[in-house]
Amino acid sequence: MIRLRALAPVAGKKVKTFLEGLPQRYLRTYAANEVLHHLEMAESLGKHPVQLDLKRGRHWFELTLVTNDRPFLFGKVSGTLAAWGMNIVKATAFSNQAGIVVDTFYFTDRFRTLELNLSEWERFKRGISDVLAGETDLERMLKSRMLAQEKKGTPKVKIKTSLQSDNLCSSNSSLIQVVAQDRPGLLHTVASCFSLHKCNIEIALIDTEGQMAIDVFYLTTNRKKLIPEQLKQLEAALREALQSGP
Repeated sequence: MIRLRALAPVAGKKVKTFLEGLPQRYLRTYAANEVLHHLEMAESLGKHPVQLDLKRGRHWFELTLVTNDRPFLFGKVSGTLAAWGMNIVKATAFSNQAGIVVDTFYFTDRFRTLELNLSEWERFKRGISDVLAGETDLERMLKSRMLAQEKKGTPKVKIKTSLQSDNLCSSNSSLIQVVAQDRPGLLHTVASCFSLHKCNIEIALIDTEGQMAIDVFYLTTNRKKLIPEQLKQLEAALREALQSGP
């Protein structure tokens, strides 16, 4: 907070309001100037309800989304990235008390679509906005990508799916860890299952190590942690969804 006030002394109240409800992990994840940029994006939601910032780093692309929370949000964005042929290697998801979401996806450009065509950057961002607005059929896009993936055959390394849940590690949310074979549409499948069961992703920590996806989610329902029976039902549904695939 001290660094934020130093960077934006006149915006102290706005910063404080924006940070309400965001976990300490958010401040540990982003630098002060990045938090202020998120605040600027949030203040622009009145002009455009989906704010996107795309950057290219040394090893991957970085897409930051700031928008109002809604069902299936995380799943739709991750599904759109998969449909474009992007491979998500990391992701974070946070939301504040006002229901403003800050999601960041780190991904590699498998087919060098963005790398070789700067003109595609705007079409890429517009494609995400169109999916969130319901103007593009994401399931059709994903089906085309899955068919292309199937032609490449099965992966050389097989990862067994495992699920772990913890209802004690947090006072206000339930934790679910998913370890599974990395594949296009995996995050879309997982996040969509959460949404179908009325669960909100408070924090998502996504990591990929080779062929293995290690994804950790902190979930709530009606702003409270899940009761044991709900968590058990969600685990069963998630296991079934992962077996059937995207």
